[in-house]
Amino acid sequence: MRESVLEAREWAEAEEKLYPVITVRPDLYEVCASLVRALANHLSQVPDVDALAATFRSTSFERDAAAAGIQQNEVPPDLNRDLVRGAAYALSAREIASRGTSSDTLRAIQAAKRAGESTATVWSEGDNELWPPYRRVEMSIGTGRAIVSSTELDPETMVSKFFLTAIQLDPVTGASLDEEPLVPETSFTHPEEWHAAAAELRRSVLGAT
Repeated sequence: MRESVLEAREWAEAEEKLYPVITVRPDLYEVCASLVRALANHLSQVPDVDALAATFRSTSFERDAAAAGIQQNEVPPDLNRDLVRGAAYALSAREIASRGTSSDTLRAIQAAKRAGESTATVWSEGDNELWPPYRRVEMSIGTGRAIVSSTELDPETMVSKFFLTAIQLDPVTGASLDEEPLVPETSFTHPEEWHAAAAELRRSVLGAT
């Protein structure tokens, strides 16, 4: 297995360990999110995951932080720097992957058409729908209407919050169109309510059962 794949797993594990820790420390949440975002911005010009892995192996938290313009006094002493750095690389890896989603989206649409399916999942992120980051976009092949389901961490309660909306996509390419949502975004605190609303939206917007 390529080293970049192994390291991508390590970054994801670091991210999974980091956010549950800071949910019990609201004072650290905003600081941590800001540090992860700043480090990921610093990595935004890295072209692919292999190069990202090479960068990870050749630097350290201190060097990455300095390059990102982060001062050492901005990092709380009780914050695990390795987990923060891993989370930043995990975020960067997802952003690199998202740059190639247009071709993936086309392949998903074409595969659904060949299989005679009425809908296609044109974008997905996250393995556990109950824990962020999670996002799934299911589109009607015929109309381009799409349902977006997502999970985010509520910064006030530090628990997962669930979202649902419907948007219009280009039915040929799956590209987002600059239009008002077909259904305004609604938030849910309980996954059962979220699932029930999603099922109803699939019937009314996608015509799916």
